[in-house]
Amino acid sequence: MAEVITPIIATVHVGSQYPDQWVGKLARSVAKHVKQPHTFTIYTDKVAANNFECTEFSHQIIELVDIEANQLLGYFAKLRLFDQRLTGVQPFLYLDLTLVVRNSLDPLIEEGQSSQASLIGVADWNYPILNSSVLWIKPSPATQEVWTAWCEERYDKSHFPGDQNFIFKVFQDKNNEELRYWPSEWISSYKVLLKTANKNRQLAATKLNQSLILKFHGKPKMDSVLAALPPLSIVLRYPLKPWLWRYLRAELKSDWGN
Repeated sequence: MAEVITPIIATVHVGSQYPDQWVGKLARSVAKHVKQPHTFTIYTDKVAANNFECTEFSHQIIELVDIEANQLLGYFAKLRLFDQRLTGVQPFLYLDLTLVVRNSLDPLIEEGQSSQASLIGVADWNYPILNSSVLWIKPSPATQEVWTAWCEERYDKSHFPGDQNFIFKVFQDKNNEELRYWPSEWISSYKVLLKTANKNRQLAATKLNQSLILKFHGKPKMDSVLAALPPLSIVLRYPLKPWLWRYLRAELKSDWGN
C-alpha cells in the first residue's frame, strides 16, 4: 500500500508590511478549502510573538518555523523556501498572504503531486516571467540552486526588483525544463478581472467562477476593497463607473472578511 503523505501548505510572513492577522485569515481559508488532513506551515520571524490568530481545526496542524531571514527583507525572504535545510525534502504548496482562496485547493495539490516538475508557478499577468504568489515546490537540486545562487551572489542582486525575478532567472539559466505553470484559469488577478469587467461583465464573472485563487498584486489589496471608502486607485482609473469602485466587495467579504 502506498504511503499517504499529509499535504503541506505554507506561507511566509516577515516584517510589518502586512498585519499578523492576515496569516490567520489565510490559515482559516485553507482549512475551509482543503478538507483532507494537512499541515499549515508559517515561515516567519515572529515565532515567539505568534499573534496570527489561527483557529484550531481537527484536520489542520499549524506549524511555526523561524525563517531566519537575516538580511532577507520583504519579498526576498521567500527565497529561503528554496533551502532544504529549512524546509526539508517534502514537496509543499506555497501561498502568498495577499491572495484569497475561493474554491478547493485539491486541484493544485493533485497537480503538484503528479507533476515531475521541481517548481510550478503562475504565469505572470504583466510580464513574460514567473509569478511566485502560488508555488508548488518540490525540493530538488533545481530548487536548491535558487538559494545557492543567492548565497554565492552569483548575480547582481540590484538587478532584481523582487524574488520572482530572481527565481525565474536561476531556472532560466540552469533548470528551465524543471519549471511549469498552473492552468491560467486557476489563479486570477483582481486587477485583470477588474479590467475585464469594465468591458465584459459576464466574461469576468465566468473567469471568477473558474478561479481557485484570486491574487491582489499592487493596489488595491483586500483590506482596501473592504474599507468604508472605495480604493482611490480604482476611483481614479474609472471615475465615471462607480459600480466598479466596489468590484467584488461582497464576494471578498464572504471569502476573506471573516
